[in-house]
Amino acid sequence: MSFSFGFTSNDFDDDELVVQPDASFEPVQKNGKNDTHPNPLDSGFLLQPNVVQPKVENLETLLQGLKDVRLTFEEFQSPLYKMPLIRRELFDVKHQLMLETDTDSSNNSTELDILLGDTSEDLRKNVYEGGLKSWECSYDLVDLISEKIDKTINNIDAVLEIGCGTALPSEFLFKSALLRDDTSNNLKFILSDYNASVLRLVTIPNLIITWAKTVLTNEEWSALQKGESEDIPVSSEELLLSSNLLTAFYDDVQRRNITIVLISGSWGRKFNNLIHEVLLDSKKVLLLTSETIYQPDNLPVIAETILDIHSSPQTEVQTYVAAKDIYFGVGGSIVEFENYLNKKISSGNLPIRSERFKVNSGLKRSIICIETNQAMY
Repeated sequence: MSFSFGFTSNDFDDDELVVQPDASFEPVQKNGKNDTHPNPLDSGFLLQPNVVQPKVENLETLLQGLKDVRLTFEEFQSPLYKMPLIRRELFDVKHQLMLETDTDSSNNSTELDILLGDTSEDLRKNVYEGGLKSWECSYDLVDLISEKIDKTINNIDAVLEIGCGTALPSEFLFKSALLRDDTSNNLKFILSDYNASVLRLVTIPNLIITWAKTVLTNEEWSALQKGESEDIPVSSEELLLSSNLLTAFYDDVQRRNITIVLISGSWGRKFNNLIHEVLLDSKKVLLLTSETIYQPDNLPVIAETILDIHSSPQTEVQTYVAAKDIYFGVGGSIVEFENYLNKKISSGNLPIRSERFKVNSGLKRSIICIETNQAMY
């Protein structure tokens, strides 16, 4: 399989890494060498007190906590195929964090320090993993998925995005499901991020804005925000999460047989056990992850997480892993990940194949496709 990408875009903020021009996807020769590793899913460091343990967040509670929040957002397009996307503005997230910093958890205060540049960091291990920003490899996934969106959305019953952050690939698939409006089949979105605050501040807000922009008429857009007060201002670039609007979102998603599952916390055996429970009735799963192998400690954990999910005997899984070839100053690399993955597949004689497609750009990036059982496409 092959993909042709030619990224040229001015749609990205200074807060984000800019997609480089003249990109193309082409298969890369594999190298199966790797050292022997114990299973990292059971590593003791994943259970240390400073590591946030995984749990399923309650969607209704999260929505209630967003009541009366006004979201400022931007509409933009993916670099190659100009797929429409929406994301909450980062300055708007900062504003909400500043309002909450006196009353919310210490984690929010730490995130605020990082976002405001006080610590000169984009992330801090086991505290904040960078999920409030949109990173460029997620755009690679959107353009890749868009090549086969009609077949994809009709041929899966679950989307799992690991380390989702702003969740742009899942948002794109969510919008496609809304446009399809097929209530005869169930579709599940499982969105995970280390920080519960990321799920609250950007993941779910992005889905709500996408829903509102996709399904609401101009009259409904205005009426659901105003309620009984005509004095409430309404803008095409802002969305007030009124009680009426949040209820309409929740009810409409349920009517369409779409389930949204949110999981916060670290990866590891506990995380995978939760995933297996959530995917218990799913037959065809699309697993997405981008910019998650930047730390050497996490690289084998991600690989084992993917292999473990692919091991479900009654489930067909296809995975896309998008990442930079080398994370300078951090240590992770796509080659290390691929070598680890291929060594495990070979030594375990696993019915899984993988192939890497290179993004040729100023900051070199790749996408690895991993398939098990019969390929879905």
